[in-house]
Amino acid sequence: MGSSPSESRTSVAQPEKNPIADIPAPQVLGNLGNNNVNQHYIQPKVEGIQVFSRKSRKATKSSLQPYQGWELPPEPNRGPYHQYVHELVEAGWDSLKFLDESMGTDIEDKELVISVLDITEDNQRRQWPDMHDYTVLKKFLDEQGREGAKVRLYMAEQQGPLSAGVMEAFGSSLNLDPRFFQWSIKGNKHVLEPSARHRAPFMSIGFGVPKLSTPSVTDAERFKVTIYVKPDSVGEGWTGVFLFSSHTKMALSSRNLIDPPTFADHRPTSRALSPKSFRELYIETFAYLNLDYATASPFYAISYLLRLNCFCWDKFITNIRDEDHRINGVSDTTVGHAEEIQRSLSTVQRSGSLGWKGSEEPFVIETRQRLEEDFKHLVDQTDLLWQTREKMAATRRQKAETRWSALTNTFTYVFAPVTIISGVYGMNVSQISGSNTNPSIWQFFVAIAVLNVLIVLSLAVASWFHTLAKHRRKAGLKEVFWFALGKTGR
Repeated sequence: MGSSPSESRTSVAQPEKNPIADIPAPQVLGNLGNNNVNQHYIQPKVEGIQVFSRKSRKATKSSLQPYQGWELPPEPNRGPYHQYVHELVEAGWDSLKFLDESMGTDIEDKELVISVLDITEDNQRRQWPDMHDYTVLKKFLDEQGREGAKVRLYMAEQQGPLSAGVMEAFGSSLNLDPRFFQWSIKGNKHVLEPSARHRAPFMSIGFGVPKLSTPSVTDAERFKVTIYVKPDSVGEGWTGVFLFSSHTKMALSSRNLIDPPTFADHRPTSRALSPKSFRELYIETFAYLNLDYATASPFYAISYLLRLNCFCWDKFITNIRDEDHRINGVSDTTVGHAEEIQRSLSTVQRSGSLGWKGSEEPFVIETRQRLEEDFKHLVDQTDLLWQTREKMAATRRQKAETRWSALTNTFTYVFAPVTIISGVYGMNVSQISGSNTNPSIWQFFVAIAVLNVLIVLSLAVASWFHTLAKHRRKAGLKEVFWFALGKTGR
């Protein structure tokens, strides 16, 4: 019978010798003819002392070598896919080190929901019950085959980082590229070069929606949907894995993504508008898809997800524009919207990924052209919005500088006449000098007031001539006096 690793180590290991026990018993030296020799002197063996000192020293790099009885640290409890990723890191793929560390961290399945949707051979939708645990997902992947389904889509939604169990289940059962999970966790930084990134079987779509945790409508919550498309080895079918990095729900109807029926057409029944996550909204859009086209082209299958992305960004940009108009200025908002919209446009232009099939089908070309037109319009509107905000910010800075200049002018109007008149009069007033030959103190204030009036009139006249010369019109009395008094409004 075989024994466990711990039992094997116990049976092989020898008890460590006590270095003090190796010292031989003390010997009494006999009289060798030298009467000066101390017969009671005990000479210990030097070898035992050397062994004792070696055991007492701190361990060094050279001394940390396996020897009999050495206890190796226990190996982490890695799954097969995690072990595969770990071996890739040790072999030199340092870009996967973060994924290796993430899979070694026990992350709770926080609000995990996994939906499975099939497109059957007869072009029907078949949805399986939702799963909320990675062990149930693993069992489903191992036991449920693809019989009767041309396309199977897995849509995983989790608040926060993806748990290691979900990555282990998907990666080992579907034989997925580990860079897909690295991309989902950390983004596309240092994962793939641009040429390889555009041809990879996976891609991501960045979303921006109003942040519900703040009262401001211009604060955005950013999340992404990472998509992996794996074609079948036999046949025309494929498998898709969708990782939604947010559980945010919005009171939005998926019918906003399609054209309404005409007046003469049948009108759909009304339904209550309840908050739905983006996973639920995307599942609803399969009612509007041509499932035969979705089987032939993964890009067509995600086209409504891209329309939802464009709709959300357009709504958010409109919120910023309305808030700027409401406050008549530049509202506070997060940045990076234009870059994310531009990335979505690039994704549309590549039909998702250059490695996906069916990109040259006529219905795919038509879908791509419509989406490209929508995203180009959104990019133009975003650029126009930021240009307008920059101009408004420049105007606001100019007004602030003008207000500061007006404040400086006000101090000048008050203290310049006081300085001049004080220099003329000094303390030569009758109330201070006691002589009636000096002017009274009230004449001092009259002189200041008269000088202030003369300064204001001079500035008003100068403003009137300046307006006439520059704008070829005569300025009104109120306008020139507002300018003379340092006011910016007209």
